[in-house]
Amino acid sequence: MYIKGVSPREVEAVMREFGVVCMSSSQVSCAARLLDEELAVRTALENNLQLKTEAVDLRIKERAADYAWNRFIPSVQASGTMGRMNEAQSMDVLTSFQEVSPGTYIPAYQSANLPQWSVSAGLDFSLTLNLAMYNGILGTRIDYRQGRISYEQAQRRVVRDVRKSFYNLLLMQENRALMQENIDAAQRRYEQAQINYENGMVPELQVLSARVAWENMKPQLKQLDLGYQQALQGFKMSLGVDMNREIELEGSIEAEAVTVDAEKLIEEYLTDRLDVRSMLGTIEALENQLQATKLQVYTPQLILGFNMDPGLVGDPWADPWFGDGAEWNQRSGMFRLTLAMSLDGLLPFSQTQIGMRELEDNIQKTRLGLLQTIRGAKMEIDSTVRQLEKSRDTIDTLLLNVERARRAYEMAEEAYNAGSQELLEVQNAEIELKSAQLEVLKERYNYLSALIDLEYQLNTEIEKLSE
Repeated sequence: MYIKGVSPREVEAVMREFGVVCMSSSQVSCAARLLDEELAVRTALENNLQLKTEAVDLRIKERAADYAWNRFIPSVQASGTMGRMNEAQSMDVLTSFQEVSPGTYIPAYQSANLPQWSVSAGLDFSLTLNLAMYNGILGTRIDYRQGRISYEQAQRRVVRDVRKSFYNLLLMQENRALMQENIDAAQRRYEQAQINYENGMVPELQVLSARVAWENMKPQLKQLDLGYQQALQGFKMSLGVDMNREIELEGSIEAEAVTVDAEKLIEEYLTDRLDVRSMLGTIEALENQLQATKLQVYTPQLILGFNMDPGLVGDPWADPWFGDGAEWNQRSGMFRLTLAMSLDGLLPFSQTQIGMRELEDNIQKTRLGLLQTIRGAKMEIDSTVRQLEKSRDTIDTLLLNVERARRAYEMAEEAYNAGSQELLEVQNAEIELKSAQLEVLKERYNYLSALIDLEYQLNTEIEKLSE
């Protein structure tokens, strides 16, 4: 990999830091190849880049919540100024008193030039307090809770997608194995047809038909391999591992039957759904924001201030700054308490009042969205439960069909080898058997997929559903 301005070694170091060169799980070394479902999930939770991004966002919100109190820290500004007047300044200095009549004196002044250079310092403290500050702290904590929900949603999505991808890859492996079995069977039929033809039992056309049927299956196998490799690369990306990593999957498309009741699940788990909790958090955040705005409008704010601005008396180039002889005068430094209140926000047509009405409308809209989310969740859970029931009942029927199709295929192949059955009949029986086997695999995958979806929808574990 090459990025402009960054050396390949630096890129590799970053990739290793974020776990995209090899699986960083303590149970998986860089040479590991075997991967089961649970290990795949753990690896994805450790290495998935999107999840790492969500974790960074959560860390930012957590830091903001931990230090929300820092709004009570006053703003402090220190300054120092050295300046030179463009024109020389002078002032009249009292030198003596002149007697103009017995007992009557008038002051006598003499013009004196002031230093053109001056030095001054400044220190200013300022703190604004209002009742809305509490809502600001509360809003930061609400935002952090929302961030935790968002991170948990991201984790749940990763777990769901990895598990479904894992079983999908197993399904593709099983499908390929079935295709390979059919290719091997087609090859055996061709070889048998060749023997029968040499013995004068079948015409050459049957040999050619068997060879064509055999060769036609090979491109299908290559297409399955291509699809599997593409799905495997996507799976590796979800895991957050190197695309060149060779991995093998360990597992089977099997799941214990779970009997669940949709109404009971909705009643027990609906409020635990992450999307419902997120909507509730959004409503809480909007209501807190509205309350803070009202406090800012209808209550005054207290402004505390203190400043110092001493200036050096004399010439900074000739007179001492510190110690004996140094003289600093305070000019306008003071401590101040100010009670202020914005009056324009009280006007019904002001931007602040319009903004509060918009917040109220957004709260109402979000509450309606929450109702819609709840209704959609109920439909989603009910539909998934129905899918589970349908798949569970269908699997038993399909397994019987597989046995019937296998028996029919074996009988057709035996008759073909004996010369009493046409090749077409054997091929048709084989197609029926393959179709029945695929239907069982697909239905088992559908059942597992629905079970994983239900676990995600209820924000719980499958084990709890079977209790």
